[in-house]
Amino acid sequence: MILSEIEVAMRMVDPDPERRIVITPIIDARAQFQPASFDLRLGTHFKIIRNVMFEYLDALRDPEEVGRDVERYTEDVHIPPDGKFVLHPNEFALGCTLEYVKLPNDIAGRLEGRSSWGRVGLQIHSTAGFVDPGFEGVLTFELQNVGKVPIPLYPGIRVAQISFYYAGESAIPYKEKAYSKYSGKSGTVGSLYYKDVEFEVLRRILSEIPPRKP
Repeated sequence: MILSEIEVAMRMVDPDPERRIVITPIIDARAQFQPASFDLRLGTHFKIIRNVMFEYLDALRDPEEVGRDVERYTEDVHIPPDGKFVLHPNEFALGCTLEYVKLPNDIAGRLEGRSSWGRVGLQIHSTAGFVDPGFEGVLTFELQNVGKVPIPLYPGIRVAQISFYYAGESAIPYKEKAYSKYSGKSGTVGSLYYKDVEFEVLRRILSEIPPRKP
């Protein structure tokens, strides 16, 4: 069941810290609270995609090597609070929320773009819309401009909204998952897909296969 704004507000001030929803900073509660969601603002840290010399990202290589390639694939951009980040048509970039979000173990979240921005072509996520119970950190935006003109984005604008759902008490909240990769981060985080367990298994299997005879 989705939480109403009253239930969200009650969870934000719950005397039990294990039950509390944390969203900080809240700049304007009146503007950010919606009937069944809470608006989130754009932060100041972005990662843009740049041209690189390698052909592709191969997750089966040594994880440290792949990690270095992923770092080369993106470039960090920090915008001052009074600056702007221009997203051009068909461009893709990573951004993050201004707010730090912490969910209790019985509440899940759903991140969506605000329709006002969607109507000018801004998409704020492709796949990263679900927020697990127990997540803690800033949320990453997968920003894409599918419109026809550049979109200037300013730190502090409300580009997204998060809704909350009762999930039942989780035995493995996000930060306690064996392969939790993104919890606790305080800035925009690039992909850590090469750390997924299936790639670890494949690397081990491939390392045990004897080399082919010439």
